[in-house]
Amino acid sequence: MASQINPENGFRKTMRTVDFFTVYFDNFKKLVLTNLLFVSFLLPAVVYITAITFLTKGFSLLSAAACIIILNVGMGGVAQVCRYIYTKKDFNTVKTFFKGVLDNYKRCLLHGVILYLFFVFSYSSIVLYYSGTKTNGIFWVPLVITSLISLLMLFASYYANIMTVTIDISLKNIYRNCALFSFGELKNNLLATLALIFFAAVIFTVTIFFKNPLFIILSVLVLSVFIIPSTIQYILTFYVYDSMINILDESRKNDNKNENEEIPRNSAVKVSSDEAEQISEAIDDDKNDEYIFHNGRMIKRSAVLSQLNNGFDDE
Repeated sequence: MASQINPENGFRKTMRTVDFFTVYFDNFKKLVLTNLLFVSFLLPAVVYITAITFLTKGFSLLSAAACIIILNVGMGGVAQVCRYIYTKKDFNTVKTFFKGVLDNYKRCLLHGVILYLFFVFSYSSIVLYYSGTKTNGIFWVPLVITSLISLLMLFASYYANIMTVTIDISLKNIYRNCALFSFGELKNNLLATLALIFFAAVIFTVTIFFKNPLFIILSVLVLSVFIIPSTIQYILTFYVYDSMINILDESRKNDNKNENEEIPRNSAVKVSSDEAEQISEAIDDDKNDEYIFHNGRMIKRSAVLSQLNNGFDDE
């Protein structure tokens, strides 16, 4: 029997692709501006790579890759902008970028350190085991295992920055969720990876016209200044944001099973009046998120405001 194609599924996929490019090009100026702001982190990275290459009298990929640490701090601001673009919020690009950096630079710095260590581990292990396969076939086993672990690490990295700028939870929970999403959301992770590969192919096609290696490097730098970092983060946000929020929301529902039961109106959220005031003070007016994370819990904004308006009294 011939397989049947569901027209509705095909339509949704088509509309999803159209939406991707529509949102991207509608906000292209904001993405370019974000990239130009990111230059304040890209420039030190270029200086570092140039200096380390000069001092060691040769290019070392593992040494140069350490610039990931400082670049990831700037990606906190890029992630904040892309999040606002994807959720279709009105915002000031410059303020949003620097707010994303200043509010999350410590965590993004740590993410960068961990990402760099993962890169060193993956690269070194894969090169070592691949070299071993030339003399002994048994090395294919650790090579495949290491490659799969590295792929999951890559998938986990897709969520770190966007989760950091979106929700206020502990680092432990961020890394736990990233690990779970790395294999629990394989479909979206693979789609994001394919989109990144396609984007890399486009960049390669553009730069390959320059036969001179120096011109190729300069063209990559120019593209990095204007479109590459923000486009990468936009792709990741587009493919992982919805599933991330939906799963975290479902987790919240499981942790608050009594929320939908017939209970007094003001007892749906178990917080005291003092705690409600603390939460209200922490609310960012620039964010219109339905849920507020406080002390490891996701609490409805409307419920907190309702308690404040009705003078909730702690028993």
